[in-house]
Amino acid sequence: MKAAKNYLLISLISLIILASLHLLVFQRQDHMSSALLFWEFQVPRLLSAILAGAGLSLSGLLMQNIFQNPMAGPYVLGVNSGASLFIALVILGGGPILLSQLSLVSAAMLGAFLAAGLMFYISTKVSSLQSLLVIGLMFASFTGAIESVLQTLAAPEQVKQLFIWNMGSLQQLSAAQAPWLSTLVCVGILGSLLMVKALNALVIGEFQAKQLGIQVQWVRFFVLLLTALLAGSITAYCGPIAFVGLAVPNLARALLKTQDHLPLILFSVIVGALFLVVVDVLILLLDPWMSLPVNVLTAVLGAPYVAYLMLKRQ
Repeated sequence: MKAAKNYLLISLISLIILASLHLLVFQRQDHMSSALLFWEFQVPRLLSAILAGAGLSLSGLLMQNIFQNPMAGPYVLGVNSGASLFIALVILGGGPILLSQLSLVSAAMLGAFLAAGLMFYISTKVSSLQSLLVIGLMFASFTGAIESVLQTLAAPEQVKQLFIWNMGSLQQLSAAQAPWLSTLVCVGILGSLLMVKALNALVIGEFQAKQLGIQVQWVRFFVLLLTALLAGSITAYCGPIAFVGLAVPNLARALLKTQDHLPLILFSVIVGALFLVVVDVLILLLDPWMSLPVNVLTAVLGAPYVAYLMLKRQ
């Protein structure tokens, strides 16, 4: 437990230092400093990185708990794909009239919840990790194919809007939207902290959890709800961001060497935020030479670690 506290303290201090560096680099890139620039552009972009990293890492940790699978995550198992499909239906106008009336956030959360529910149902029918991962990839391919069909029928302006959103960006969050995303992510974090006892019980097995008086089905439902809330809202505001929700929770377990979800949740939230702040600092530093989407760097940094995890598991 002492080691866990040390890791948490180091991560929190690192996050504060990197957040300060992020603001300094942003000011250098724009060669100006004003109250308007600070509150309208710098703070929302930094908040976007912190909230997206924290929320995606937490949603990955929650999914790995209910699936009892370290390779589960909102991107790998199609939760992001479900959110992306529903957003495409809204942007391209290919959905039912009722769906077209939804905001991007509502549509993304609905798509994420349905995708998470579907993958959870499938996980009860297959016993192989490889099968579940393949099905998740197939689901992502299926939703991608539907999006491609919709693009052929949409106007060029709509296709361009969807393309920009699909690249993933930490610059899309406005100052007016920042309180909404902050509230949604904070609700997700608070909800998961209130479920620590139930999450810990699920680690030792479903039967044992029931013996301890845990309502397993309700716990799973609320976990799916929190995952949809976190992954859906972040995907709506920032676009699909890969590997964060898969890599960070596994890193948390490897370093903390515990299955207690209180330190795991806190560490995943802090390190997830730290990871995306580092990514955005790199994007700002590289901006004079190239403009990189956030998904490129998360893949470059996260994919090797995920590959290492799979090789180690074999």
